[in-house]
Amino acid sequence: MTTELSPAQIQRFRFIEAQLLWEGCLQRKDLCAAFGLTLNHVTREISSYRARYPRFLAYDPEVRAWKATENFKPQHASGDAQEYLELLLAFSLARDPAIMAGAGPALAVEILPSAQGSIPAQVLRPLVAAISQHQCVEIAYQSFSDDGPRRRIIWPQHLVYVLSRWHVRAYDERKARFADFVLNRIAECARPANAADPPAIDHLDVEWQTRVEVAIQPKPSLSKAQQEVVARQFGMSTTHAGWRWSAAMRQCLVKYFLHQHRLDIVPSGPHVRVALCDPALAECYRFSDD
Repeated sequence: MTTELSPAQIQRFRFIEAQLLWEGCLQRKDLCAAFGLTLNHVTREISSYRARYPRFLAYDPEVRAWKATENFKPQHASGDAQEYLELLLAFSLARDPAIMAGAGPALAVEILPSAQGSIPAQVLRPLVAAISQHQCVEIAYQSFSDDGPRRRIIWPQHLVYVLSRWHVRAYDERKARFADFVLNRIAECARPANAADPPAIDHLDVEWQTRVEVAIQPKPSLSKAQQEVVARQFGMSTTHAGWRWSAAMRQCLVKYFLHQHRLDIVPSGPHVRVALCDPALAECYRFSDD
C-alpha cells in the first residue's frame, strides 16, 4: 500500500520533477540549496521518489546527475511554461528561495529597474488594518487636481496592483464616492481620533462589482504573419471574426488596461499592435486628472 505524502514531500517531489522538466537533470546539491537539506537527507528523498516512481529516473555517472527516462511523466509539477516564468519573475523580485521550490532552480533573470518610490510602513500598516477590520483612516493625499495635499477620511476596501504601482480602492467620505488612491501619494495615514460610524456603503461600489468584457485583436493593418505573432504574444484564440483575446474585468480597472496597452488613445505608430474590438470603450473609460 502506498503511503500518503506529507506536504513537505510533495513540495520536494515537485521540485525534483520541475528540475528535470526545465534543467534536464537533477543533482543532489540542487535539493540541498533549495530546502536547506543535508546530502544524506537528499539521498533519502531521491530514493523515496524512485521507490514511488521506479521508472522515472536514471542515474548518469558521466555528469553525476539523475536524468528523466522516456517513461517520465510528472505527477506533481505542472510543466506549464507561463507558471515557470512567473515564478522566475517573482523570485527575481523577492529573492526568496521558497518561491522557486515549486519550479526548480532559479536562473539569473534581468529585470528592468522600476522607477517607483517605496511605500512607508506607517502608511501601509493602518490601511491593511482598516481593510481587515472594516474601519476608516484619515489620510493626507496629494491628487493632481489640488495644488497641495488634502486631508480625507476614507474607508479602504481593497488593495490593487496595476501599472506597476499599488493603490487602495476606498470610499471617500468627503466626495461621497468610491475612488482609487495611489499609495505613493499618501503622505500620512492614521486612525482618526474620533472615528465615525461606518457609512452604509455595502454593495454600493458599482464600478467594483460590475464586470466589463474587454476584447482586443491584432491591429488590422498588420500583415497576416505579424497578426499571428501578436496573437501568440497576447494568448489570442482564433474565432469566426479572426484573432481575439477577451476578459471580463472590474469596471474600475478597465481604464488601467486601456492605458497599459495604449488603447485609450487613437492607435497610431509602429509600436501599437493591438486594437479594441469595440472602440467605444476608449471613449467610455479614460483617466481623470484626480
